[in-house]
Amino acid sequence: MPDLALPGCRTTPLAGYLSALGILRAVTRCVDDEAAGYWRRGTFVLRSTVPTVKALVAVLDERFEPEAIVSPWNAGSGFAGNGKNTTAEAALEWVRASHEPRLAALRDAVDAADRVIAQGQELGWGGKNGALWDAACKRDVLQLCRNEFPDAALAWLDAATALAGDADVAFSRLLGTGGNFGRQDLSVTYLSRLRTVTADRRSRAWLAALLTGDESAPYLRDAVGQFDPGRAGGIQSSPLEKTDDKGFVNPWAFLMTVEGTLPFASAVVRRHGSDYAGAALPFQVQGSAGGFATAAPGESILGEFLAPEWGAPARLPELVALFGEGRAQWRGKPARSALDLVRAAANRAVDRRITAFHRHVFVDRHGQNPLAVPAGTITVPRTRRPVQLLASLDPWLDALRGPASNAVAARIRGVEQALFTHADTGHATDLAAVFAAIGRCHETTARAGSTRTIVSPLVLPHGRALADELRPAFADDSELRIALALATARDPGAECPTLGGLRPLLSPVTVGPRRRPVWSGRPSTASLGAGLVAALASLARRRSIPRPDEPGDTAPFPAVRGARIAFHQGMFARPPDVQALLAGHLDEPRIADLLAGLLTVDWTGTDFRLPPDEHGFLSSATNYLLPFASTAPLELPREDGGTTQIRLRPGNAWPAQLIAGHVPDVLDNAARRLTITGIPQVLRPPEARISGDRLTAVLLFRISERDRIRALNRISVLPTPERSTQ
Repeated sequence: MPDLALPGCRTTPLAGYLSALGILRAVTRCVDDEAAGYWRRGTFVLRSTVPTVKALVAVLDERFEPEAIVSPWNAGSGFAGNGKNTTAEAALEWVRASHEPRLAALRDAVDAADRVIAQGQELGWGGKNGALWDAACKRDVLQLCRNEFPDAALAWLDAATALAGDADVAFSRLLGTGGNFGRQDLSVTYLSRLRTVTADRRSRAWLAALLTGDESAPYLRDAVGQFDPGRAGGIQSSPLEKTDDKGFVNPWAFLMTVEGTLPFASAVVRRHGSDYAGAALPFQVQGSAGGFATAAPGESILGEFLAPEWGAPARLPELVALFGEGRAQWRGKPARSALDLVRAAANRAVDRRITAFHRHVFVDRHGQNPLAVPAGTITVPRTRRPVQLLASLDPWLDALRGPASNAVAARIRGVEQALFTHADTGHATDLAAVFAAIGRCHETTARAGSTRTIVSPLVLPHGRALADELRPAFADDSELRIALALATARDPGAECPTLGGLRPLLSPVTVGPRRRPVWSGRPSTASLGAGLVAALASLARRRSIPRPDEPGDTAPFPAVRGARIAFHQGMFARPPDVQALLAGHLDEPRIADLLAGLLTVDWTGTDFRLPPDEHGFLSSATNYLLPFASTAPLELPREDGGTTQIRLRPGNAWPAQLIAGHVPDVLDNAARRLTITGIPQVLRPPEARISGDRLTAVLLFRISERDRIRALNRISVLPTPERSTQ
């Protein structure tokens, strides 16, 4: 069978996507029951016995049998017969009076709808003040429709509504509220467009325009509906006036669009559990602004439809099964939002035939008229992305949403946006952005007293795996390296995860029951809100105070006693990164956000090792302090080729002195300590041109032995094996 590309049927807008499905369904019903279809570079390809577009136009025009589209549950469907909707009533009378064989199924459906109206009124389900139905009886009306409708009409009923649970009625956002968009009843519009194509001599030109995308055929001027927002409004329409508010309508496009909604029947999927009994609308999820670049301020997001794309030919029954399954799993449950679905796709927890999802967000952008706005494409990757590593973040965010203030809610949206982007790309840089967003959210939560009573401090597992995923970003991201060096810095023997390092000093967090972090209820020692450098300087001063539980030094003992400011474990910082921080060349607010987010990760057992880095310029002051930025001993070379092990400690008063501006005193003391330790020919420190609070931050970093010795080589004359042999 030949493959026939249909340029007029594309994945966006939603009307183009649904029209493609409608054409496949119509061809299967009326022409070739073995027809199949697939997507190729955004264009629908039909595989059937019809060889050309011209032949397809002719055969559909001759054989098309309309679907049984009636909506007696809607007041505007024309079945009330009260003269309030003459267009709808005229369309129904046209169907009732017709003798065309192709309208037989539609006539049967209209007759069944008439019976529903009669029986419902006899049962007292009518509304007050002339309303067709009492709102409390809507479920009963729908059940009566299911009992009375012929089989051909059930597809429309299932596509537009679903009876979820014992009392609830679920409506597919794909079809508005039970096939109703504001004042537009889709069943009435369907009958009107059908009546037009059966009588207008332009019918074939419209059908050809739908298939080929040729816009030369003059269209009707009428309401477009939500499916194709680009055609809504006329040439002179604007937000400020309605001189020309009618859109451009291709009647055949509407017929095929409505038919294309029928494969998405809304069966209640009970196998997903009671919590999801009502969430049974295939590939329809809660509305979310995450990943939605065209969101307008103040608009109401009603829901989303994720249109699946597949790349291999599939027949209609296969697609009905695919849509009915609607498989997109996140954390073992059906995806309930676009964020869930993009992560399910990244985790390849979707049907293997699906290659992408095209996102359409239903919004109220023009008053009460909903529009399906294209919101991008979610590509299913060939291999899994590491989104599962952050799955434990979801329960914390879910708990946070209920009591969230406006400030916290804004931070939650920021986290969701970052998670969406990372799931969509899988890039390490986007994972870093997730942690920055988490940091902002956690810091805002820590300051919100009412929120802290609902949620506990966040703890994220999988530190080792997260480190591996972040590693590709290390090469070009000095700020990430600085934040990780600080976030992973810790002392052994912590009572619970994440509390062995800077976290309990920067956030009001302490050890709680079951060795889990809890809010302390007291201000933290330092706050990142005051600025990164100020917070680090304050922490260095705090750690310079002797602690009663501090273990004694092991051999070799320091020649001059001092403070243990640096931590025992964690990632080594690169001296050029530290120098860039001291010089103010880095984005310090971003480092603070990254640090706050990375501090929520349990880095226990994680071993960070960066590849060696060629040093850039380091100030003299930096070189005098770097040898003291570690708790580990140094192996110094001797003239005989051996090594001598020494241990260096910064002075307890250094942080306070540096913060007070006494930089020369501290550097002179550093030089004296080096000389007393036995390091020969230590140069006299020159005048420092870096502020004291910035120099204080150096003492918190953990510097490798190799970099400490290189710093010593710049300010002293260390013996080397080569020199000793001369």
